Amino acid sequence: MVILLLLFGVIKITAQKNYIYFDHREKAGKNIRQDKALHDPRFKGAQIVYTWRNLEPAKNQYDFSAIRKDIKYLKSLGGKKVWIQLQEKSFTADVKNIPDYILEEPIYQGGVIKQSMLSAPERDPNKAVTNDEYGWCPKMWVKPVRDRFQKLIFALGKEFDGKIEGINFSESAIDIGTENSDGTTTFPVGFSPQDYVNAIESNMIVLSEAFKKSNAMVYLNFLPGEWLPWNDNGYMRGLFAKAKKLKMAIGGPDLMPYRESHMGQTYGFFKEYPDNLVKGMAVQDGNLRQINPKTNKKNTVKDILEFSQNYLGLDYIFWVEEDPYFNEEVLRDIR
Repeated sequence: MVILLLLFGVIKITAQKNYIYFDHREKAGKNIRQDKALHDPRFKGAQIVYTWRNLEPAKNQYDFSAIRKDIKYLKSLGGKKVWIQLQEKSFTADVKNIPDYILEEPIYQGGVIKQSMLSAPERDPNKAVTNDEYGWCPKMWVKPVRDRFQKLIFALGKEFDGKIEGINFSESAIDIGTENSDGTTTFPVGFSPQDYVNAIESNMIVLSEAFKKSNAMVYLNFLPGEWLPWNDNGYMRGLFAKAKKLKMAIGGPDLMPYRESHMGQTYGFFKEYPDNLVKGMAVQDGNLRQINPKTNKKNTVKDILEFSQNYLGLDYIFWVEEDPYFNEEVLRDIR
């Protein structure tokens, strides 16, 4: 990015970078190697989901071969870069993205907690409710679980810091607990929002220590036990303040201009985040079919670009290849 100092203040001119977002990696990276958009010079690389389960197939046995192969392949396309999304959560009932030993050994207390995605903003309202609306979140607030995850982060940093463009965890949102008639939420035994937030902060510290050269990014969107601006317990505010102190990059899924729920939760924090620190967001499934409150029409790529540049000040956009929007709109409208 370039910062111009003028008489009346600071103007940020962002050389925004576009990346292709891959929400999964097929065997041998087949979907990545067959992707035509990666040959387009407008895209600087790929944000690829790698799961904790695949990166640590057995305790203390790491397999980073997929990342190495993808780095080599992207580099062959004119020096393009890999951005790692380290996926610890899942969003379907039959998938758990953590190693078996975490699920099996008593010290990890079951390893995961079930979550519901029924209230997710990107959910298709015309889709029938099925069991795939649930997923699993690692119990990061259980220290032995968090210790194992952080050991993986350090191992990744030792090998890939400076060799990749950046790295982020999955989003902070977790849909958990039972809503009561009075508007309060009853959380499962052994879980508290503050413990969850503390675990995110702990992982942020480790990520920033492990990756000094590549962009260390925390994905922040929603948090349990808080709904801004009405119910402000300082959770989100505190995590953004911590990210600022660590000089971390910030990011998140679901780039949807002026969406009310997101404006209240994180978009305002993104807007106020220092211009000299990195910001990025993903355009994921469903984002381009949502209604823009400013126009009362479906989001357009031009809407997203204008909002990302002039309101949020993003440095990176990660584009999912959702049809028909990607081929009919994204490829037509991005510069």
